[in-house]
Amino acid sequence: MADSKSANKGRAHNKKRLGDLLFEVGLITKEGLDKALGEQKKTGKRLGEILTSQGLVSELMIAQTLASQLGYKYVDLNEVELEPEALLMIPESLAKKHLAIPISIKNKCLTVSMVDPLDYDSIRDLGFHSGLEIHPMIASKKEILNTIERNYLDTSLENIVQESQENFNDSILQIIPDITTTDEIKTLEERARLAPIIKLANLIMTKAIKSRASDIHIEPYLKGLKIRCRIDGLLNEQMTLPKWVQNPLISRIKVLANLDISERRMPQDGAVRVRSDHREIDLRISCLPTQYGEKIVIRILDQSRQIISPETLGLSKKDMVSLSSLIKRRKGLILVTGPTGSGKTTSLYSMINRIKSETTNILTVEDPIEYSIEGINQTQVNPDIGLTFAKCLRSILRQDPNVILIGEIRDAETAEIAFRAAITGHLVLSTLHTGDAPSTITRLIDIGIPRFLVASLLVGVIAQRLVRCVCPKCKEPTTPSIESLISLNIPQDALKNITFYYGKGCNYCNYTGYQGRSGLFEILILTARIREMISSNASEQDIRAAALAEKMSSLGEDGLNKVIDGITTIEELVRVIEAEEELQSMCNKCSRYIHIDFLVCPYCGTSAAHHCSSCGKPLQPEWIICPYCKTKVTEEKGISTIY
Repeated sequence: MADSKSANKGRAHNKKRLGDLLFEVGLITKEGLDKALGEQKKTGKRLGEILTSQGLVSELMIAQTLASQLGYKYVDLNEVELEPEALLMIPESLAKKHLAIPISIKNKCLTVSMVDPLDYDSIRDLGFHSGLEIHPMIASKKEILNTIERNYLDTSLENIVQESQENFNDSILQIIPDITTTDEIKTLEERARLAPIIKLANLIMTKAIKSRASDIHIEPYLKGLKIRCRIDGLLNEQMTLPKWVQNPLISRIKVLANLDISERRMPQDGAVRVRSDHREIDLRISCLPTQYGEKIVIRILDQSRQIISPETLGLSKKDMVSLSSLIKRRKGLILVTGPTGSGKTTSLYSMINRIKSETTNILTVEDPIEYSIEGINQTQVNPDIGLTFAKCLRSILRQDPNVILIGEIRDAETAEIAFRAAITGHLVLSTLHTGDAPSTITRLIDIGIPRFLVASLLVGVIAQRLVRCVCPKCKEPTTPSIESLISLNIPQDALKNITFYYGKGCNYCNYTGYQGRSGLFEILILTARIREMISSNASEQDIRAAALAEKMSSLGEDGLNKVIDGITTIEELVRVIEAEEELQSMCNKCSRYIHIDFLVCPYCGTSAAHHCSSCGKPLQPEWIICPYCKTKVTEEKGISTIY
């Protein structure tokens, strides 16, 4: 198998070496050949390389001579499309060593373009490594090296896998087969069973799982394939792969998820369950066509993760008291709000885990089920068969529930049923995509829920974000920049005795300076006053002002407290929360946090700085004139005065 039929044919046809052939066709002289052979004995270099360096012949002349004299086909590599499967058979190191580039595979025969098709040692080595019969063709050395550079991108798949596995020698990813796999799917699997691709796909997923990543992004670009993982809320680049890896790798992942690998024009969604370190993990796979091929996003759902308690979410003592009072309710609607990836589902599960008991019937409707909780009946929606949130909820109401968890309120119909469940004496927990707690009320009214129902049935709203925590291994004191303090509306004098921290970066945190995440919370409890304001058509700003006056901690205030406590950094807080919209300023007299729009501190009655005394609009410290009413600003306290 090591030698091809063509090689045997060439050996039988003519045992003459390259130098003899070039001499016979008159391209070099006897003296030139003898001189080159002498140089070869001294240096051990290839004869063709010596002849070209001495200027006796060109690489193209050598290639064309060999092709014409020996009956091999000359190939212009610039005009040939290399098969990815063929490239997988020969690593970059071997291709450079033997000056050979694999072109295609057919009938267990690997077609390889070589500088010297009479180099039987190289043919034998290539055949042994690939396990295939070698069919040589001819190309110039320059073209072969350029093609290797262009297709391998200075690194072979084999080296990528070997280097990346150094820290994961004991990592084994086992695919848990789907019992519904059909013969057709098995046929598709055969097309993605090349050993290097299987190793690479398993390596990518294993590294992501061990890095606590929530998502894996496989992104095709013009000249390569980028692998990124979302760790602690931020995407981090893991590796860049050559372009020819794209189709085999994506096909491998699609086959695992029972997706159609021949369909590349339409989005597809699938799932696969794997086992890593004795843990079962669900991988939700989404395919999306893009300009340069299909992008794959893999959501990692660790079914074995322990449900955390509310105490470990990052709640302050005051917010913990508020949350405990909410989940003790027997009826009403509790909403957890925030953008995607803000930890809403984790908070819901922690509350459900606290509520569950032998005397309580808890039912959930989710998409997908991210945690399996013992003692709770969980249902996963399936829109493909018509099993929507709304349809599930209608059935759940006939299951005699005490508590209902709805994964997400996505439309007016789901919201209506949720309120209907609350009005009939059930405690309903769900999530909603809103910016903060007061805006949730506006959102519910906008989707069609009557004000009186919102005022009477909504018992509390928990708005939250996630911030990265400073790495405890490389945590060091630091002095925040003036720009950071200004962006957070924090007076410098108010923070004289506070120590700020940052993460220097170490191996433990992968040199990011951060390790793990903590929640920021804003808990709005609907008091009698706020219910009255909702019923009387009060604005969102007025409701927020009333809630803050009733000692609701805003997201900004909670974040600032975590900065002061050394849990996170100012830079991370600014990244997560927009200062101009949600962060609070600090009263110069009592040092309490107040909303940026407040004209007076509700705690001590002191006039708030940085507000126009004419129009009342908030001002930036560096402004010398109010941009809203053209009033000049005095230097004293930054408060404007009419001249």
